[in-house]
Amino acid sequence: MRMPRLSGPPGVVLLVALAAASWWLANRGADEHVASAPAPSAAPGYTLGDATLEQTDARGRLELRVHAAQAEQDAVGGDVRLAQLRVDYFPEDARPWLMTADSGMLPPGGRVVELTGDVQLTGQTAAPTRPAVVRTERLELDLERSLAVTHEPVRIELAPHTVTARGLRADLKRDTLRLESVVNGHFAR
Repeated sequence: MRMPRLSGPPGVVLLVALAAASWWLANRGADEHVASAPAPSAAPGYTLGDATLEQTDARGRLELRVHAAQAEQDAVGGDVRLAQLRVDYFPEDARPWLMTADSGMLPPGGRVVELTGDVQLTGQTAAPTRPAVVRTERLELDLERSLAVTHEPVRIELAPHTVTARGLRADLKRDTLRLESVVNGHFAR
């Protein structure tokens, strides 16, 4: 078999050959590299609008209901970020509690709910009187111990009375509340 002969100045032919060889070497295995490298995940694991998430205890009893305007799971860490949420918490053998917030997070494991931004905590009661409302900017609900905890400033409103403090530890099962420091109160008739 006879090979075709390239014509032209020897320097140009050599340069074209070198360029083609360089291109071939640089791109050799590029498809394999792209296919084997994991793609970075900027997308969420899932995104839900107008979502209600429910959690039951080991016996199947409803323990927690979280409603959010939007719920988005981080595909890497597993955290679920929530927007405009309402949390109904039903501790065993105790009255139910309602929490609302601008945003929140459910870390993996389902044993903690973190609430942020205009957080309100209210104990639900069948009595016709208005229940006390706890207001703060951050609150963590620990489902294992039935505790709501914050180290932020808090305001407790029991109309027409108010109490302010910094830090709060509320045992939602025993229906007790402890203010941590800088407690101030206003009681009116």
